[in-house]
Amino acid sequence: MQACNVWAQESPSLEALSSRQPFCVDTLRFEQWLQFVMMPNFEKMIHQSLPLPTQCDIASMAEEAFKGQPLAEVIELIRAVDELLTKN
Repeated sequence: MQACNVWAQESPSLEALSSRQPFCVDTLRFEQWLQFVMMPNFEKMIHQSLPLPTQCDIASMAEEAFKGQPLAEVIELIRAVDELLTKN
C-alpha cells in the first residue's frame, strides 16, 4: 500500500475509527479501514495468540473500492490474504 501511495501518514480521528458500520464505510475510505482497523486487529490477534478468521473475502471490497485505480498489486495481495485465511 505504501508503494502504491495509498498509505496514510496520519490516523483518522477516534470518532471515525469508532464507526459501527461494516468496514467503517460511513467514516473511512477502504484503504484507511485496511490500515487502521483490519491490520491492527490482525496484529493484535497474532500477538495475543488468538485465532485469525477462518473465512475472509475482502478482495471483492478492494476491487470495488479501487475500481479504476492502478492498484492491481494491492488487490492481489489482499486476495492472497483471503486465500491464506480461508484455506487454514
